[in-house]
Amino acid sequence: MFGIRVEENGLGATVGMWGEFDVSSLPSLREALDDVFTFGGPAVVDLSGITFLDLQSTRELVVRSLIQAHQLVFQNPSPGVLASIRALGLEDTTRAWSGPQSGTNREEPQVFSEA
Repeated sequence: MFGIRVEENGLGATVGMWGEFDVSSLPSLREALDDVFTFGGPAVVDLSGITFLDLQSTRELVVRSLIQAHQLVFQNPSPGVLASIRALGLEDTTRAWSGPQSGTNREEPQVFSEA
């Protein structure tokens, strides 16, 4: 079971994700990430509630983190997300904020890490 919540926040959108993501949830994941652009600003995607992320869903997040880095900000990767990133060998190329960011003065995102 999984859930995705997309909410407009005035400057763009926030996306909350929780539960287990596998091949059956991949269409919903893609649709939600595509929909955030209708809000006209950046989207912050909170990955802290994900308990399992299969490799296809992981690949979807990794690709989007690379090609849509100016529009999507990934935050708080859960241990399940980190494990899947490592399983693909992409921990050095995938970026996510380690915690909530506010304001417009943000530093470069950190590479996924457990620290």
